[in-house]
Amino acid sequence: MRAILNRLLREAAWAPAAVLFAHQVAGHFFGHEPYVDPVMHFLGGVAATFFFRRAAAIGRDRIGGLTCLGLDVFSFTLTCSIAVFWEIGEFTSDKFVGSHVQRGLGNTMRDLILGISGAIVFLLFQRLAERFRK
Repeated sequence: MRAILNRLLREAAWAPAAVLFAHQVAGHFFGHEPYVDPVMHFLGGVAATFFFRRAAAIGRDRIGGLTCLGLDVFSFTLTCSIAVFWEIGEFTSDKFVGSHVQRGLGNTMRDLILGISGAIVFLLFQRLAERFRK
């Protein structure tokens, strides 16, 4: 189990960690809106999908033999769930902590659409890469 966790951290977790780090650094230097936040939500969708797809491939023996389509659906649905829960977290923070992260419904929808678009783009490129490797 420890070997799987180490492999997961080494091979998959670096992507979402890199996006979170880049978001903090770029947001500090350039401000979150209007450019950094949209780019990072898109890249967050890419990174989350990469993470979930790679994690499922690493743990394939433990969760059952998923096909490539199964890996894609698994990673896409988890990425969509993460995007929704991220926005719920922002909403909750704004309501109960007094932060002003969300700038309205348009901002929230843009963030969700960009995260999901990042997932779709990653999966399309993943499929194209698999075809070229064959």
